This record gives sequence, C-alpha cells and structure tokens, in this order.
Amino acid sequence: MISTGKIGRLALLGMMLVVFALGISVGCKKKAPPPPPPPPTPTPVIPPGSVVMIQRGHLVRVDLESSQTTPLTGGKSTEWFPVCSPTGDQVIYWSNAEGGIYNLWRINLDGSQRTQLTFDETNSLRTGDQNLLVNAAASWSKDGKKIIYTVEGNIWEMDSDGYNPETLLNGHSALCPGFSPDDKTVIFISNFEDSVFNLWALTLSDKTLKKLTNYTDWSVGSPSFSMDGHKILFSLYRSNITQVYTADQDGQNPVNLTNNNRSLCPRFAQNDRKIVFCSYGMGDEETDLNVYIMNANGLDANTAKALTTDGGTSPSWAPARILTILPTPVGK
Repeated sequence: MISTGKIGRLALLGMMLVVFALGISVGCKKKAPPPPPPPPTPTPVIPPGSVVMIQRGHLVRVDLESSQTTPLTGGKSTEWFPVCSPTGDQVIYWSNAEGGIYNLWRINLDGSQRTQLTFDETNSLRTGDQNLLVNAAASWSKDGKKIIYTVEGNIWEMDSDGYNPETLLNGHSALCPGFSPDDKTVIFISNFEDSVFNLWALTLSDKTLKKLTNYTDWSVGSPSFSMDGHKILFSLYRSNITQVYTADQDGQNPVNLTNNNRSLCPRFAQNDRKIVFCSYGMGDEETDLNVYIMNANGLDANTAKALTTDGGTSPSWAPARILTILPTPVGK
C-alpha cells in the first residue's frame, strides 16, 4: 500500500513534468514574424509649371517641362504685364483689345474664356506706365478671389470676375500693387514724396501707410512677395542700369541677385526656389530682351537658363498640379 507522502511526492513530480513539457512545447513554437514596415510616406513633387510672358505684344505660355510654347492672344491688340493666378489656371493682363483702350482682362491658361474685367473709357494703363522698368502689373489675392490694380495712381480692388470695384488708396501716385501672402498688406511703389520710386506698404485693416525704402538715386520697380512672405523681390534701376534684388519683408537688407547687362521684371517661381525675369543678356555682350530662369538665391547667376531666344518680357510663373510619388521600395 502506497503511503500518503509518496502519493504527494508523485503528484508533485507529475506536475513538474507537465510544466516542463509545456515549457518545451512553448519553446519549440515558431516566433511570430515582425510586423510589416509602415508604408512609405508620399513625397510631394512640385512640377516645373509654366511661364506666361509677352512676345511681340501678345501673351505666350511656355511649359517648363516640355518647353512647348502656346500663344494665348493675337490680333491687332497689344498686351502688357501678365500675372498668373495662385492656382495656375488663369492670367490677368492689360490689353487694348476693345476700342484701343487699355483695360484689365482675364484668360485661362489654355487660351479659352478671354474676359474683359474693367471698362474705363480712357486708358487705365497710362502711356507712361507702359514701362518694363516699373512693370505696372495687377495682383491676385492668395485665394484668387480678389484682384488689385492701379488707375491714375490710385489702388483699386475688385472681385476676380470684375465685379464690386472699390478704392483702397487715393492720391498717392501708386503703381505695381501686390498682395502679401496673408492678404493683410499691399506693397506698391510710389514717387509721391521723392523724385524716384520707393517701396511702400499699405495695411488693409486700418489703411496705414509705411515707407519701406528710402532710395534717392535709384528707383524701385516690379515688387512682389515670395510665397512664404519672408522676402520681397524687385528691381533697382537708374540711367542704363537695372538689376534684380531681394529684401526682407520690411524692405531692409537688400541683396543683389544679378550683375549683368540689365535685368528687370522679376517674379518668384517654383515655390520660391527660382526666379524668372527678363534681361538683355547674362554676359558682357548685350543681346535682345529675353526671359530667363535661375536659382532664387542668386548663386551662379551667370548660369541662368534662357527660356526664350526670340524675345520675351514681363514673365509670370503659373504653378502646375502637385503630383505625389511613392519612394521605390528597397530591393526593387
């Protein structure tokens, strides 16, 4: 007969064997595979976009990726100072297509839906303002819903369809108005207090004015904000010299980006990474006025790429649709 003590020891031994067997069983199981890596983060790729410019008095669009050129206007009219919309689908510009009187017009980038926006009976773009040095262009708001422009030195604002015009500033000899990216400020040039054009800022909330530059022997032309609002791009000119500059948003710390035969009408392009402008050549020998593109930091300005060889002025960049490309997986 087996004693109670032996039975207890046998039960304990049996339990230990069961635990040991379970341990071996668990240890022999295959480890679970690691979780798959997260999908790669899409990388936004900014297409080159297009540049709209003036060639032989008419609007022309150049696709920067294919270099294909598409005429947008023609006939007996003359166009000036195109500015592309923030979405890259429309252009505003000055034209005398109706009765020989200069008014603001709008057209799609494919050349369709040409629409007159203002209907002044005398030239809104005065003869003296038909000048590439000042580049008296209009400007879009960031959301594309508003347009600002000047008539006889006064700044006007209207809806992008031409309706609801109203005066923002009277009697200040203003030209070349441009919205800041937050649409709270308008920069413009004026010779109201000086014999030359200087850069000014108008705060829209309270209509206060601030003079940003104080040049006495140079004139500011063609000012516009960078997309991030940190820089202002413009030209400085006098006599037979005109070059491209950037400055801080308050007009301070100007930096010369070009140093060639004469460069003017600058605009930021490709999300502030590039600038487009027109120039009489990038070397020592003067050529016809053509359109160029170069890095916005001004480095290697002598390697600026010519977008035209048969003439071109007052370029404006139009963004293209942003693509999304996934990185190629490792090993494939």
